[in-house]
Formats: sequence, structure tokens, C-alpha cells
Amino acid sequence: MRSIKRSIQSSIAKTLNLFLARYDAAIVRRTGRTNSASACVEQIEGALREIGVIHIPKRQGRKERLAQLIGTSICEGLYICEHLHHAAQMKGDVCEFGVAQGATSALLANEILDTDRSLWMYDSFQGLPAPSEKDTLINDIFDLGSIEKYQGTMASPVGDVQNRLEDIGFPKKRSHIIEGFFDSSPEIPGPDSIAFAYIDFDFYRPILDALCFVNQRMPIGGRVIVDDYGWFSAGAQIAVDEFVAKNKESWQFELPYEFCGKFCILTKTT
Repeated sequence: MRSIKRSIQSSIAKTLNLFLARYDAAIVRRTGRTNSASACVEQIEGALREIGVIHIPKRQGRKERLAQLIGTSICEGLYICEHLHHAAQMKGDVCEFGVAQGATSALLANEILDTDRSLWMYDSFQGLPAPSEKDTLINDIFDLGSIEKYQGTMASPVGDVQNRLEDIGFPKKRSHIIEGFFDSSPEIPGPDSIAFAYIDFDFYRPILDALCFVNQRMPIGGRVIVDDYGWFSAGAQIAVDEFVAKNKESWQFELPYEFCGKFCILTKTT
């Protein structure tokens, strides 16, 4: 019975997702029809509630932030909000690893705006690092021909992030932007406790380092979403699989509905 219900939910949601794709961030940027896109997002959010995909309380400003996402699907954005809401029952701040233009940062910031939680954002702001031997191309998204040519791509100025946070009125004292390539160095600053983390580092080594960083600071019940699981570079999935295998007593792994995108959800259990 459960599999039948899930199949029905998936079928309905796939149809909704196809409709939503017509109002993605790229169209908004080309046409400037932010209001139309926001209205569409609101309808899709309501529909996903009806079929039981999300259960989060409504929040002012969310639909605008979802409509402006770049490189993250609306459905993934809703999953982020859903799991951030669950993780908010735990003590700790919110971390984002891989910030780019700050569109997802603004979504996270808006969700915790009326709390006392801080948002920690980690990015080189110099583009992607050199890939490791475990990073092989699954999807050549820029048609560059090899994974090595992606080094230095996807760079964004730190000012983009700061401007987005200022636009929603997120307090500067609760905003921590850590510039530089992320690694396992113990000197990297961070919160004592992390309730929720979003990891979008693309490559194997920084993703694994970020997971280890979070593992030391996340209480039971905390949540992590790792983007690009099974997408772009094989290193993302390898990093997650290795981490979960090593810490299988402490973490629960799950995947979203397939139509929602390529990412995974980890929940701290012990």
C-alpha cells in the first residue's frame, strides 16, 4: 500500500514539476517576471503539501526566495526548507558550504530571520578547486570536455552574497562569511553546534571535509542536505557514500523523490 501511495504521489508531483519548470529562475532573469514566478511557486508549494511531500509552516518571503534560486530547483529548495524546519528543534546554527551568488543563502537566511541563529557561509569565491582522482564527469554541464577544465569555474564575488542578505534584512552580526578553499584544517572557524547544513561543494574532497566538520558539531536530530548526489562529478556521491559507510551507526541516509533533483538528506541519529 505504501509503495502504491508513493507511486501516486510521484506521478502527481512529476506533473507539477514539469509545470514549475516553465517558471524557473532562468526565465525570471530573462523576462523579469518575478511576480508571476512567485505566484507559481506558491501554487506548487501548496500542491506539494497536499500530496504530503512537505509540511513546513508558511513563511513570508519564501516564495520570492524560491523563485530567485540559481542552480537549485524549486523542489530542492522546498526540501531544504522542510529539513531546516525539522532541524530547528535542535540547538545550533545553520551552515552553507558552497555559496556562489548567495541565492540559497538568502533562502536559508529568510527561514531563520526571526530566530537568534547565525548563518555560516563557506566559499572560496575563486571558483571550484582542482578535482581529485575520484572526481570524474557524470554531466558535462558547461561542455568543457574534462573535469580538470572546471577548476576556477563558478566563481562569484562575495558582494553578491552580502547584497542578497542585506535585501532581506538579515543582521550582519549573525552573518559569517568564511572566504577560502575549505579543507580539514582545525583552524577553520565555525559554530560550536550546527543544527542544519547545506553542502554544495561539487567535488569529492571538500564535500568529505565538510561532512566531517559537521559531524563533530551536529546534535542528534540535525539534518544535512548534500547537493549533486549522482550529478556533475562522481566525487559527490563517493564522498557521501564513504562518509555514511564509516559512520553508519550515527547517520540515516535518504533520497528525495527522483523528480525533485539530485541530492541526498542525512539525519544525525546518535
